[in-house]
Amino acid sequence: MKYTILFTKMLFISCLLMAMGISVTGCSDDDDELQSGYGYAQFRLYKSASYGNGESGKTRAGTNELEYLREAQKMKIVLINNEDGTEISQTVGLDAINDQDAEFGMRSEKMQMLAGEYTVVGFYLYKIEGQELVPVISGEPEKETVIRVVEGGLSLRDITVNVVERGSVKFTLVKDITTTTRAAGDAAYLLENVKYVTIEVKDLYLTGKIIPPLKEIPVTYQEKGKEITTADGEKKTYIYSVSVSDSLLYLKAGTYKISKYTLLDRNKKSIEVNVGNIKENQFVVKDNETTEVEVPVYMRTNSPKLKDYKALKAIWDALDGEHWSYIGISHTVGCNWNFDKDMDLWGDQPGVELDTEGRVVSLNLGSFGPKGDVPDAIGDLEKLQVLTFGTHSDQVGGYLEKNLKAYMSVEEKKAVRADYYETFLRKDLKRDWKKMGFSEPLLQVIDKVNTEQKPNLRYPVQSSGSQIQTRSGISLKDVSPGRLTNGICKISASISKLTNLRQFFIANGKFEGFEEGTDLSKLESLTDVEIYNCPSMKQFPTEICNLPNLELLNLANNPQLESAVLLGGLKKLADEKSPASKTIQMLYLGNNNLTEIPVEFKNLKKLGKLDCNNNKITKVYPLGKDVNLVQLTMDYNQITEVPNDFCGYEDVESFSFAHNKITTFPNIFNAKSVYVMSSVDFSYNEITGFAGENGTGDDAFKGINASTLSLAYNKLKTFPGILFKTNSQISTLALAGNGITDFPKGALDGKYTNYLQSLDLSYNKLKKLPDDFDATKVPYLYGIDLSNNSFEKVATGPLNVDHLNVYAFRNQRDEQGNRTVSVWPTGISQCPSLLAVYLGGNDFRKVEESLTGFRIVEIKDNPNLMIDVSAACNYIKSGYLLLIYDRTQAIRGCDALDLE
Repeated sequence: MKYTILFTKMLFISCLLMAMGISVTGCSDDDDELQSGYGYAQFRLYKSASYGNGESGKTRAGTNELEYLREAQKMKIVLINNEDGTEISQTVGLDAINDQDAEFGMRSEKMQMLAGEYTVVGFYLYKIEGQELVPVISGEPEKETVIRVVEGGLSLRDITVNVVERGSVKFTLVKDITTTTRAAGDAAYLLENVKYVTIEVKDLYLTGKIIPPLKEIPVTYQEKGKEITTADGEKKTYIYSVSVSDSLLYLKAGTYKISKYTLLDRNKKSIEVNVGNIKENQFVVKDNETTEVEVPVYMRTNSPKLKDYKALKAIWDALDGEHWSYIGISHTVGCNWNFDKDMDLWGDQPGVELDTEGRVVSLNLGSFGPKGDVPDAIGDLEKLQVLTFGTHSDQVGGYLEKNLKAYMSVEEKKAVRADYYETFLRKDLKRDWKKMGFSEPLLQVIDKVNTEQKPNLRYPVQSSGSQIQTRSGISLKDVSPGRLTNGICKISASISKLTNLRQFFIANGKFEGFEEGTDLSKLESLTDVEIYNCPSMKQFPTEICNLPNLELLNLANNPQLESAVLLGGLKKLADEKSPASKTIQMLYLGNNNLTEIPVEFKNLKKLGKLDCNNNKITKVYPLGKDVNLVQLTMDYNQITEVPNDFCGYEDVESFSFAHNKITTFPNIFNAKSVYVMSSVDFSYNEITGFAGENGTGDDAFKGINASTLSLAYNKLKTFPGILFKTNSQISTLALAGNGITDFPKGALDGKYTNYLQSLDLSYNKLKKLPDDFDATKVPYLYGIDLSNNSFEKVATGPLNVDHLNVYAFRNQRDEQGNRTVSVWPTGISQCPSLLAVYLGGNDFRKVEESLTGFRIVEIKDNPNLMIDVSAACNYIKSGYLLLIYDRTQAIRGCDALDLE
């Protein structure tokens, strides 16, 4: 009992010293002034197993040893003064930065001592329990250990302690990709989904037993690169991935082997368990050393996700992947796929979307410029939901490329489905006012009618003699027919195996058709199909007729299809025996050679959106009331007549037959409808009258309930009062360019005439407005354009409307082209709400108006005009008033204007 003998010996010495009046437990504070002849001593404790090579500080101890050095919190040191032989002891605190650093050494508090030479007799180590010091170990040097205290200095001496040998371990999960099979089954997961790992290790040489498992060790996913040299000498960066434990773990020194691991996700649910099927992985733990241990995580090359990735590589190889160069907006321009990395990272490619298990669910390739036939490997992507080889938006912003993905909310899916209509077909008055036959001054009124806000009449230009700047109304359009962005030709029949496919798009390439034998009848999830701008496709892709749940079909921009071929395919699609005829809701056929609407379209009971824009249609068959169209676009055809029972009109939003040869406005709408149509456009036809205009009973014209109606650029000679007499509810009406000569009194009689807010009568032959055109008829009229007519004086009836904001009265001419209006409408600036007046192109003379109440005044091209604008000069300078004038005009009173 060496420990007991040493303790008794030290206790006796302590008592003797106390009897002699010598302090044995004190320690001076470092801040105390050091007394003359004194110095400091400090001791450093180290683990015996990892301390140097047996220097003088090494100690002998009993059988006791500490589990961890940090257990020691106090130390009593016993010393002999070598000059007088006295023995002293002091108890001092022990400290380290933290528990982990304590295993690499601890320092005692400094001890103030008389300068001299001392021999270390031994030491006690204590831990603190409550108020008591509990001894945990004692020891003494194996050979004489001397410490020399220097006056005014600090002397250090190392002491070693018997502590269980331990080292730290840092685990790194590395991939073991193999072709072997195992009984444990297969788990499809990404290494980055592993957030924790539980590891069991076996002590091979000390106990031979499996120690308690190291549970739920947090790990962090990392991708790293290393330089490799290819067979031809090219240097490349190879990407690999690992998951590294976030903290060090401690094991007793020895040799170990990993016997089991369990991978866990962020919720600590098991992803993968591997027992006994782990590569050789012995590792040695040494005292106070960190051992890097690789844990080989098993992955099979024929696992589902790796099978997907091999299919991606096969597709890349088949479609000239080596020369791909990205041209879209979602990734770096010019980028390509990269296979210089671990196989399980092959799925991380631009244009590829993976699910949480690493399976390929979306593949978007059009913007990479792929070329060739899509190989059989496409059928191996069994989880694929979205497949695109180009779309209609490839060169108009790439909306689909950016937003078309496997997992979309209901709203996101609606937006993706609506993109073609919104981009190319929907008529927005704020954007397409010119196309719909509206004049530029009414833009402000159109803005108010559509937003129910005060018109924005401030243009971003300065007062000048130049023409007012406005948008052209021309929007970016789709890829021109025949212009290609990829070289995809045939698609393998293995596409028939993609039973999870929901959206399939192919566009702007050399697509010829599906491979013979393609059967799409089992693709029950496939609802959206686009085959757009494929000039090499000479036959209708009849395979789509067998899709059991087809809802959207876009075949637009394929003018290479002969009329008979396209018509025959559409008849088959709409045949009552075709599965697609019972489900299709959206059909886009614009920019083709279609000559008629197939009578079989009456079978498309769910059809809501139909686009036949820019075809060669002359004949429109009645589809019947069971086909309730919501959005219809039939512009730029050769249609002469619309049958009364063309379709149902219960919930129409937009209805357009612009740029045809229709001579009579059809009696297909009803002013009594509870549904308000957003836009009805029959502009640029040859309409001279209204069906049922002189009829009675059921044959009489029934009117229309539409927010916007355009009859611009037709052949009407008289203002169509029939619209208001039938109680039509119209907010915005375009009648420009008809050559109207007569606006009879009573033409504005009707229950809902007061709904009218914007009226465009420009480019007609009117000489006057009826006497009853006043605030009692159109009390909420916000804007009117009477430009380019034959008025002999300013029409003042509209100026009495309290809500009028915009008044245009430009370019009045007689039949010989002479200017017809010269008298300025005195008092026009007093109109209560009038903010913008366009009076250019007339022959106004002297003007006695201050112009201070306006925001826009156009007076240019009035060669004899004389006006003093001094009252409005500050408004002009501040930009509040925009004056549109000629530099040669006689304008006085404002030095801010650029005048000759």
